[in-house]
Amino acid sequence: MPRIIAALAIAIALIIGVFIIKNKSATPNNSTTLIAEQIQTTNQPVLESYAQELEASGVASGTTIILPPAVSDITSAITSPSGPITATSKLAQNVFETYMNTKQSGVDVSSDVATQIADNVLAQGYSDSESAKTYSAVNIKKTNNSATIADIKNYGDALGNILSASAAPGEEFELDVFQAFANSGNETVLASLSLNIARYQKMISSLLNISVPANSVQSHLALINSLSGMVFAIQKMQNAPADPVGSVNAIQNYEKSVESLTSAITALKNLFISENIEFSATSPSNMFNK
Repeated sequence: MPRIIAALAIAIALIIGVFIIKNKSATPNNSTTLIAEQIQTTNQPVLESYAQELEASGVASGTTIILPPAVSDITSAITSPSGPITATSKLAQNVFETYMNTKQSGVDVSSDVATQIADNVLAQGYSDSESAKTYSAVNIKKTNNSATIADIKNYGDALGNILSASAAPGEEFELDVFQAFANSGNETVLASLSLNIARYQKMISSLLNISVPANSVQSHLALINSLSGMVFAIQKMQNAPADPVGSVNAIQNYEKSVESLTSAITALKNLFISENIEFSATSPSNMFNK
């Protein structure tokens, strides 16, 4: 099945170059150029081999790919890869089908046509079949409605201790690790992201086990779900060699989760200020002071 594996590998060759090296996000113009160039050069022989094999097997021409039983396993492998269907496998399938439809319609894949194929491919979204775990009020411990100022202060102190957890030895900022991989292509650097994942997962576990005043429930859940989104995004970053398109989505989702986390912390800070609660300047909870 080497050609089947190559079909899914097309997307990796297409995406790694530009999508995740430049500014940690996709840049449509550069991405279009990259895919067009790859269709024209490196990957065209691979795609040509599919076209020749299908034509030799009597594939009908036109705008729809019709595969005889003898080669149906190729489409099956592309549309139903083992494990979860990733964003990258969706893009690989789309590149393959768009190219094949173009060839079967009798159009020569010139530079301009390759660019049109790239535009067509990139104009469509490639979401993952998985998503971050979401927590609700039933997952947390809540105090009663008559929580005292002391209860709220204790809650703030607990939050400060959890959110200020130190990084583990050897742990680096997750985006720096991902950037190092994008710049070097060295997959081994991604292994250290397990430390980041473990630290954020421990924060989530701790946040699920402290008592939350009723007036803090929504902000508390926002904290937990933001961290859950970050964990999921980092896991996707770590899986970049196998699912580079998913890693592009991960960067965008990570940034959204960080924004949500910042908003939740600000909301809690405003709550403590409204209750005239001030934390020790030497404690981790001083992040919530004026």
